[in-house]
Amino acid sequence: MTRPSYWMLADTEVPLAWDANRLESFAAYFKHALLFNEHLMLSDAQAVNCMNFRRLLNADSDFEQVLDKSLLSIAVRATDGQGKGVPLTQVRDAFAKEGKQRSEVAEEFFRDDDLDRMMSSCNIRPYGYGQLREHYTNSVLEIFARESVARSMGDDVQALLLAVLQEECERNSGLGRIFLYDGIGKILGERGAGEIWQQHRGKIIQLSDAPYVTGIPTVMSANPIYSPVHQASFELAYDTTAVKTEAVDDLKPLPLYSDLDLSSYEYALRKLKIEDVLTLRSSSEFRRFNKLTSSVVAKPGQLDDVMRALEQYQQLIDRYIIDRHLGRKARVTTGAGRLIKPLLKVGHEGGMFSLGLLLTDALGGGLLSLANFFAGAALDVKTERDGLRYGTEKRHLRHELKEAGQTDLISARVHARDNMETLYDSAC
Repeated sequence: MTRPSYWMLADTEVPLAWDANRLESFAAYFKHALLFNEHLMLSDAQAVNCMNFRRLLNADSDFEQVLDKSLLSIAVRATDGQGKGVPLTQVRDAFAKEGKQRSEVAEEFFRDDDLDRMMSSCNIRPYGYGQLREHYTNSVLEIFARESVARSMGDDVQALLLAVLQEECERNSGLGRIFLYDGIGKILGERGAGEIWQQHRGKIIQLSDAPYVTGIPTVMSANPIYSPVHQASFELAYDTTAVKTEAVDDLKPLPLYSDLDLSSYEYALRKLKIEDVLTLRSSSEFRRFNKLTSSVVAKPGQLDDVMRALEQYQQLIDRYIIDRHLGRKARVTTGAGRLIKPLLKVGHEGGMFSLGLLLTDALGGGLLSLANFFAGAALDVKTERDGLRYGTEKRHLRHELKEAGQTDLISARVHARDNMETLYDSAC
């Protein structure tokens, strides 16, 4: 299995995840993520607290198809004696006890059946709390020791903060997020340095958020998909100005959207069921795009290849959406027709015109007669005619979306870095 994509739009800090008024938008974003990522990952906290995900599972039997080991992993905390991970119902109960539940509707939050289905149907990936704590501690100390912190706060303030953090590490065998949110301020106040907390509180919390947000994708070796809410944290945690290489500097982010592509319209994606998404994922276009983006893109030529694969895949998605919109039976071409066409052309252009000449059909194991060589021109005409027809229907649908005010876009782009990351611009 390739590295999963950690889908952070399920975080409770993103209204898309919990606002019931955005349920259909949430479904569109999730379908978009499935269309462009081979495997998604949620954390146990997200699985429990992302109420729009749970609402869709409980209300839509089609959406329940996402609960599949080949599509979705859940990173679940593991404790001693529970190597398979703590059941999500226990995580939920712990959150409720600590007052961390997001939903105001107690009944839906305390349901067990959807959480049990996630545990039994998804790929459960246990992680140790100690791993997260170690990552958080080391990352906080590294970030607070950077020159950029000294420049923004001053050398003396940086030295004091690092000293307090080191003392907490020794006292509590590491750092916790609550200490950075509250404890460090109390200690500074007790030491007569309360003005430092008052002046730099926002910056200190921002610096401490970065390793918390990046904890799961780092520990679980996942590629993060994040919204603008998380962008500043990722840039702080990864210190992007320090890790850029000359080979990557010339590359632009790969956009997963275009104003011309229906695959980026929220409303258009609502026309697709999860079953349709799975059909599109079975296409050769998806497999090619996924193969090209599963490794680091480090050269402009590689980016060109990815862009071509993306354009072909988006065209396929658009055609599928148009067929659904018009009430036609939507299908994905298996590739056989497109392979036969070049094969016929090779025979035609190669000058093999001897009467009765037979050419082996590499696709079906049968034979193509000489007469079939001349079908190439007819196939060209049909392909051009279909393209024009879909182009017309696409313009009609885009006009309808505009007239109805349904023009919200899922604007996403992939960064060509050591870790392929996706940023969703329009998430809120």
